[in-house]
Amino acid sequence: MDCRDCTNKKCYINANCLNSWLEFVEKYKTRKLISAGLKLFSEGDLVTGIYVVCSGKLKITMKTDKSDESIIRLAGDGQVLGHRGISKNMVYPISAETLEDSELAFIPHEEFFTLLRQNIDLSFYMMMFFADELMRSEQKLRLHVLKSDNEKVASSLCMLLDTFGYSKEELNKIDFAMKLSELSNFAEVSKSVMSKVFKYLSDLKIIERVKDEIYILNEPALRKIANIEESL
Repeated sequence: MDCRDCTNKKCYINANCLNSWLEFVEKYKTRKLISAGLKLFSEGDLVTGIYVVCSGKLKITMKTDKSDESIIRLAGDGQVLGHRGISKNMVYPISAETLEDSELAFIPHEEFFTLLRQNIDLSFYMMMFFADELMRSEQKLRLHVLKSDNEKVASSLCMLLDTFGYSKEELNKIDFAMKLSELSNFAEVSKSVMSKVFKYLSDLKIIERVKDEIYILNEPALRKIANIEESL
């Protein structure tokens, strides 16, 4: 998709760059089509640029002390990837893997820095984005340390909903199906605990789970348990 004609208003480049700079973006960006289950980049790789999710879904993971990978974030249409590696060392501290076939736009970091210098709205967006990322990281830490199992699972479902939204085809269905193992990893609970909490939430008619599909029947009640406000 040509940035100058793009109608994807979720794209932060499209929404925050001056029209006169979209031609610059189009000149330097690279379109990447990545099949489901493949790594976009891995922890320890050198940072070469920034990615924007044109369409698709990805998980961001970080290795733990046990060499296992913990899911720390999910990303969908219009969201930014690779920004965590922008530092003095320019090395990715995390990995990104596609959850489904995805299309991404890649912008080399020098050209991205030029965009930031020349587009005030884009710079402001990135500042707020980093602030939100810090807040989410703090919420994830609090989720791990302080919250009950019910709160952890409810919080993970709210984060899933805030990232991917509802399906356009089916009422109340989160627009992505995650395996129980991935959901429990994201919520930082065991699969048995995840199943137990799912049953609890289903008995309260807050959610319904059909295979890997999750339907949110009472979003306010779910957010009350999670203590998370509705995403704007």
